[in-house]
Amino acid sequence: MNPQPLQPTQHGPPLLELRQVSLTLAVGGAKQLEVLRDIDLEVREHEVVAVLGPSGCGKSTLLRVALGLEQPTSGQVFHRGQARRELQPATALVFQNFALFPWLTVHENVALGLAPTLVDEAERAQRIHRVIHVVGLEGFEDAYPKELSGGMKQRVGFARALAADPELLCMDEPFSALDVLTGEALRNEVVDLYTSKTSPLNSILLVTHSITEAVFMATRVVIMAAHPGSIRAVVDVPLPYPRDEHHPAFLKLSQHIHALITHAVMPEPAPAPEPGPPGPRLQSIPTVSLVATIGLLEILENEGEMGLFDLTHHVDTDFTQLLLIVKAAELLGWATTPGERVKLTEEGHRFLSADIHVRKQLLNAKLREIFVFRLVLEMLERSPEHQVEEEVVLGQLALHFPHERPQRILRTLIAWGRYAALFRYRSTSKIFWAQPPPTP
Repeated sequence: MNPQPLQPTQHGPPLLELRQVSLTLAVGGAKQLEVLRDIDLEVREHEVVAVLGPSGCGKSTLLRVALGLEQPTSGQVFHRGQARRELQPATALVFQNFALFPWLTVHENVALGLAPTLVDEAERAQRIHRVIHVVGLEGFEDAYPKELSGGMKQRVGFARALAADPELLCMDEPFSALDVLTGEALRNEVVDLYTSKTSPLNSILLVTHSITEAVFMATRVVIMAAHPGSIRAVVDVPLPYPRDEHHPAFLKLSQHIHALITHAVMPEPAPAPEPGPPGPRLQSIPTVSLVATIGLLEILENEGEMGLFDLTHHVDTDFTQLLLIVKAAELLGWATTPGERVKLTEEGHRFLSADIHVRKQLLNAKLREIFVFRLVLEMLERSPEHQVEEEVVLGQLALHFPHERPQRILRTLIAWGRYAALFRYRSTSKIFWAQPPPTP
């Protein structure tokens, strides 16, 4: 029987509160970067709060502030009504990449979640045994991480976090490094733990990039926008557990969140600026492949313009990933998004109709207008040898875009630049070249 929508549940008192939290980082010299602005967020007892938003909007930074790992520039963090500026002792974190020590067994990795001074040996052993049982790791106590699958490794991460009996479990995209089936299974198991009356799991703060995951797990969904990171909307999820992803209420709520994220990521164009010299604009690039972006153009040419929600189902990909692909097509001048519809431009038609050599020429000219590629080209031009080491480029990307993942930008920059014959890159020496390297 499919579940029917219910009214929002009455949750307990506030467990964690962020009030008017802002965070600004120094990124070199007198330059400042505003990462978070005026964040008001509340996590109550007995609820699951999912934070959604585009890459670089500060979701993980927000989580670090909530945990006390990062101190806000302004505003305050409260735990049960008391202002705190240090590490939150009543919270625990599950990482995206497992974060296990390869030389320790499952039992020893789980034991790291308990400080030796907090409990005696008997209590320590009891807790470790209990959480290993809760996450289904019996029989693997003496196994090392190299002997475990990705799903089992993440179970160890959950067990380690739960060992301390946290009031709030924080999770930073905990299922994104797993295959689809394993991620689906673990999502269901976490929901089962949360809804079980015998489980120690109380409240959850989840960072995710998946709308389906957020609606499947959360009682409230927080939608963030980027540059700077800010909260644009908070949506209640009044659906009972277990949830059916094909139920009309689930789909309707997912579509509503699609629209909110679309507006947050790709708002309506701002009014034209006043006449005068333009100010400097630092522009990153969506970290997606050109193949996927060109594939989008092919779909638009075959199907005509499409709404974003319809396009998501047509390409069978995650909505936030699709938005990055659409933003890449917009950045390259191949598509526009009037009224949340994606439409092929004349430049997009011209690119598709060209042969491979003309495509490279067109893309070469377009990339020269984009900041990150211009940055590399200027570095190559200033170098006497017309070559630059990868680490130098990576350092500049980290300096200009500290709120994003510079390694991802670097990989995308290399892939796009190689396709367009903008520069040469040698992976063995990790060097960019302005011209073909000399023959050895």
